[in-house]
Amino acid sequence: MTSIDPSSQRRPFEKDFAVIAGSALIYIGLCALFWKFVADDAYIVGRYAQNAAAGNGLVYNLGEQVSALTSPLHGLLESALAVIGFDPVDSYRIIAPLLVLAGWLVALRQTGIRATALVLFTALSLFSPFLALWTVGGLETPLLVCLSTMLVARLVLIKRANHVSGREFMVLGLLAALMFLTRYDSVLVTVPVLLAILIVEYRRPSIWAGAAFSLALASSWLLFAQLYYGDIFPTSYYIKLAIGGRAPIDSLSALLNFGLLSGLFLIVLFVRPTATDKRLPLSKAIMRGATFSVILFLLYASRASGQHMMFGYRLFVPYLMGAALVLSLTVINPRPALSALFVGWQAAMVAVVTFIGVNPAPLTRLPGLDRAYAEYEFLTPSDFRDWMVMIKDDAAEIAAHWASQELDARPSIYLRSGGMGYHLPDFYVFETLVSYRHGCGLQVADSIAASHYLQQLGFSLTGNMVQDLGRARPDIADDAELLFATTLDWDGPRVTGYLFGSEPTPLDLSAKLDAGCTSP
Repeated sequence: MTSIDPSSQRRPFEKDFAVIAGSALIYIGLCALFWKFVADDAYIVGRYAQNAAAGNGLVYNLGEQVSALTSPLHGLLESALAVIGFDPVDSYRIIAPLLVLAGWLVALRQTGIRATALVLFTALSLFSPFLALWTVGGLETPLLVCLSTMLVARLVLIKRANHVSGREFMVLGLLAALMFLTRYDSVLVTVPVLLAILIVEYRRPSIWAGAAFSLALASSWLLFAQLYYGDIFPTSYYIKLAIGGRAPIDSLSALLNFGLLSGLFLIVLFVRPTATDKRLPLSKAIMRGATFSVILFLLYASRASGQHMMFGYRLFVPYLMGAALVLSLTVINPRPALSALFVGWQAAMVAVVTFIGVNPAPLTRLPGLDRAYAEYEFLTPSDFRDWMVMIKDDAAEIAAHWASQELDARPSIYLRSGGMGYHLPDFYVFETLVSYRHGCGLQVADSIAASHYLQQLGFSLTGNMVQDLGRARPDIADDAELLFATTLDWDGPRVTGYLFGSEPTPLDLSAKLDAGCTSP
């Protein structure tokens, strides 16, 4: 006996309405609890959206067609919100929980999961503090959660029926293409499974039509990106994974810690998968494709999950709900005590994330993993709120300071915090993700020399470098005090402030990513 009663697959809402409604309210409560958290990079996307809505193109700095958008679909959605007059970041964060709930409800409706299995599935996914955190974090995560969960639910149905219609493959292709437009690396999850289905069903023309539709939709952005930006990849592909990547031990640590903290390591112990009937080739193909997907994703995660801005297990969260659905469906006769165990575990993790830090990593205390670094391990959502408030206040003071200078030039600023540019729309911004060019790489020293304002972050490894290079400029005194200095509690007291120089040295960055830069 399994956790699914076939007769109830069409009516899970009616049978478990109280559980479903209560779970949704708990999840909304978690999102409200973590609302104070927003990732700095969310405001990078917001600035793209602001410029697009103003008719300046999908750009960060006016006149420079350079993509730092790791999620084209996220950028386009926020641009649409900005066009109709909403604040692109805040409005997206408001609708984000609805996206996640939509994926969850579709999974319930399509798979018919109910009773104790429903509670187990919900506890593993919807009650995860990491999911709630990144739902309101302002990045693409809730979009990918919704799409990936819908894809997994559809695959569950196809595997049960051992049949895929042309329409169903069209739906799978649409979801996979939208996932790709949300995050390029989602192809590691989607392609092996879809390819496995295609190999079994290749004789059917409708299957090829669905595949062509999916490829056309995904390729449309790649063609646009190549023509508009000069590269199909955003700058982060080169900066994080190529020239500025962190040690692999950080990613291995993140992978192991997430397996522990999410409860996935524990739930696997209760899984009793049933043997696939040899007479069901499509079901076997889906299982094989899914196995390849898991292997490829884990290999990728062992290199990428510890990179900058992947804290809080951001790389894994989009697929947590889909994984929880599959595992919950394969637990034979799940006991209420098991569901209660995971509900209690998630409650404890909510307390950890709220009061200790958004990126807990207890396994880094073990021999072998003690060399790993967990970014922002002891920073709470409240710390991030204080950081964003300070950045917004700083931007207002800088704008007022610039107005008082009455200089005949476009103001420029060098930022270690890319999101601040959202609050300075009239400023030209030098920042790693938007200032990288293939022809000249990262021109940090030249960017510092070319800016009117220089942001110094006390918690940044390059903070002293910014001050030293700034004070070496002839238009900045070597004993100049930091403007708008603020002491922030960021793993200890850290000072953030700005140097000002009235005569920066020009730095001409090319209009596209595939070119270089020139300076006197």
